[in-house]
Order: sequence, then C-alpha cells, then structure tokens
Amino acid sequence: MNASKVLRKDSKLSSHLPPLEEKVDAYLLSTSSCFVYDDRVIVKTCGETEIFKCMESLMGITDHQNVVSVVYTRGGFFWPERQPFPHNDDIEENKEFLKLLEKLTKLKPMKALCMGTGNKKWHVLGGFSGDSLTSQGDFVTVEMSMRGLDREKAKVFYEKENVTKTTMTEESGICYIFPNAIIDAHVFDKCGYSMNGIEGKGISTIHVSPEDEGSFASFESFGYDFKNEKKFEHVIPTVLKCFSPKQFTMTVYSTVPLEGNEPELKVDLKGYKCLEEKIHKLDNGGSVVYQSFEFEA
Repeated sequence: MNASKVLRKDSKLSSHLPPLEEKVDAYLLSTSSCFVYDDRVIVKTCGETEIFKCMESLMGITDHQNVVSVVYTRGGFFWPERQPFPHNDDIEENKEFLKLLEKLTKLKPMKALCMGTGNKKWHVLGGFSGDSLTSQGDFVTVEMSMRGLDREKAKVFYEKENVTKTTMTEESGICYIFPNAIIDAHVFDKCGYSMNGIEGKGISTIHVSPEDEGSFASFESFGYDFKNEKKFEHVIPTVLKCFSPKQFTMTVYSTVPLEGNEPELKVDLKGYKCLEEKIHKLDNGGSVVYQSFEFEA
C-alpha cells in the first residue's frame, strides 16, 4: 500500500489536490501539509507538532532498504514549553530523532545542525546513505519563516463577511507567487490561512497566523527549477510583499553543493538587511544556506 492510499485511509484530511500528470499528491490538514511523490514524502506542520509520530507511521509502510535520506528541519519555536515531548527540548528532540533513524539501518546520522540565534534559529537533523550521493538528483527546497507581519497585510487573513479562501488568496497576493500553480486553500474560524500549490513537479505551501501576539507566516517550495525556469528574484520579493514581515529567516537546502554566491539564488531585497549568513555542507553532498533578515525602517 503506497503512502497516498494510507493517508486517504487513515487521516482525516480536510482537502486533497489530485496528482497532476501523476507527479505529486497534495494534502492539506488544518495547519499541516503533506506532499507525496513516487520517490519521496514531504510533511510540514505548524503550531504544536507531533511530526515524529507521523514519520514513524510512514516508516511502517516503506521498504527500509530503499530509503536513502531523511531530513528534519524547523525554526525556533515561539513557545517551546508548549510543545509536546520531545520537541520541548532540543537535546531530547535529537535523541528521539536518532532512535527513529536506528530503524533505517542504511542511514548514517549527520551531526545536529543549529544556525542563528534566539527565535531566528534554524535546526537541521538528518540521516543519509551512501546511495543518496547519486540518487537524489538536483533539487532545491526554499523555506522562509516570517515574524511580525505588517498589520494591514495581516488583516487580510481574518474572517469577514463575503471573504472566501479564493478572495483571501487573491487579496493577499499569494496567487502571484507561482501564477500557474493550482492552489488549494483553507481558511480558519476567526483568522488564519493555509494553502498548498502544485505546478508540475513543483510544490509550495504557506501557513499564516495573523494575530498581533506572535504574527507569523511560513513559506516552503520544492521541485522548482530556479536555474532555468522560476526566478528567485521574482518569487522571494513576491512572498515578502504578501506579508511585509519585520524579520524573517530564509533557508535554501540543495541536494548538490552550493557556495552561496550562485547567481540564480541571489536577490536584492530592498528594505531588508541581512544580519547573518551561514553555509553548511551536508554528508549527502548537499548544502544548507541560512540567512537572517530584518526590516530597516
């Protein structure tokens, strides 16, 4: 039984985007998103997370000998003390992740990685087999964690009369990030918004909490060709225009080596100052480029 069938059978999914040309299945469950390809599964959660339980379930339906990599990334929590075990403690979280990897005997754990400081931290845990060096292809994942949303931009994500998930997607400008993507969105009672987008093999997902106390938005994309097709210089400024955050972190994870000065990944973010930039090489031959930005008044 494949992952898509298990998810449809065992999960109370609020919505499901059917596969386009059999390339990817997309699921949206409240503040979580899941994308299922033939060769990989991507799961994103917001708020209180129990992501390791999900990972354990997925391991139960996979052939362990065919798994070449597992990567877990997250930003700094707003309220770590509210997270369930083991995510309320970085050390315990790492220990539990290593226990999960023990079931995948082909994988060698990487050294836990933490970049940034305070609530701008970005954590990376992972495990790779020797096969991952040759079998993953050239893929780029972009993750943005945005805090302190502009109040006027945040108001778009409050429930109002005659406002639908479609109008919210349009008024916020989210529909312009990847204009040709098919979007499935969810609007929460009172306030809040989530979406999945599919465009061929490319996927994107956004989750928004607009409340003044800890306003936040996350953006993630995978499978887009930023070298030849989509342009970083369009995508990243368009995301920022939707929310105008006071600060944000951006992480680019690549399955091939990066130096951080690749032309296709450079963009002029007017109004924002880069406070920190770090580049780490991973055991699978890939790289993580981390940047932290703050708005300059």
